[in-house]
Amino acid sequence: MKKLITIMSLVIVGFAFGQDEEPKLNVSGSVDAYFRNNITSANDGVANSLLGTGDYSIFNNDSGFSAGLANVTLSYGDETVGFIADLGYGPRMDAWNGGDVVNEAYMYWNASDKVMLMMGRFNSWMGYERLSAANNFHYSMSHMFSYSARNFNGIVAQFDIGTNLRGGIGVMNPVNQVYGNNGDYSIAAGFTYNGVTGISYTRGGDVSYLDLKTAFGVSDNLDIKLNGHIADFGDDADGFSSISAYAQLKSTDAFSWGMRLEYMKFDNADSLTVLTPTLTGRYSVGDLTIIPEIRLDSASEDIFTDIEPSFDNSGTPIMNSGALTAFNVAAVYTF
Repeated sequence: MKKLITIMSLVIVGFAFGQDEEPKLNVSGSVDAYFRNNITSANDGVANSLLGTGDYSIFNNDSGFSAGLANVTLSYGDETVGFIADLGYGPRMDAWNGGDVVNEAYMYWNASDKVMLMMGRFNSWMGYERLSAANNFHYSMSHMFSYSARNFNGIVAQFDIGTNLRGGIGVMNPVNQVYGNNGDYSIAAGFTYNGVTGISYTRGGDVSYLDLKTAFGVSDNLDIKLNGHIADFGDDADGFSSISAYAQLKSTDAFSWGMRLEYMKFDNADSLTVLTPTLTGRYSVGDLTIIPEIRLDSASEDIFTDIEPSFDNSGTPIMNSGALTAFNVAAVYTF
């Protein structure tokens, strides 16, 4: 029976649990919606790439107006034991978990001041992006987020090793397998230093993921994050590698600018590459954030459809462009 081995990082460590003597219930969440317009490609449903999404990312590929996600996060417990439950509904959730409303659901036990045990469903710790738009600077998603590990289900132990170093190990289902495991299990482990720099390695059968990330401040108003990721899906399936840089500049207390620059290379027959600079602004009015965004996808092959596409005899649009430029404006409310 094949064993799937996955190696996990502790970048998810950073939970803020209540310090009260008595258990305490906390409720938070977000709601988001967006408008999208393809500037250099069709907006009538034919502007799909070879993988079936408009710009290779998993969310907000439909032109026009759309809801994104409504989610509620419940946490209950004290400094020793408790649970986290994050529930979501909407197009982002449909793409993420096939309509399952449970994003995360796990229990924790601080067995000592050095050891935490958790059991349940967790989001991937790899990269900097998460399901809820409220947890991301950019509204659209990177290619790495769209095609890499998403969910982990199992039991995890996290350790405070000392000298700002943390580590963890877990036993779980195969990556992205929500229910059951068909006899296959995962083992996960990894490290983070100073809560900023982390490395995680994932392997299961022929499938493996390697993720590295770090961040630093250039000035009081400028921060830069770096993320490198390699995915090998084995069994002659196409893997990929990606390198991303996130620069974020705070102009005022209410407004910030951000640039995500991602280079991705697919391990397919054409060695397809895609370079994607994404320029994003964020303007906050209380708990409401307005997010205008320009995204440019430039590919080494003609994988996108032009504004006035041509069709073959079966009515399938002919991919005749190597670039796609899109405009998004989103609204995100947090509570």
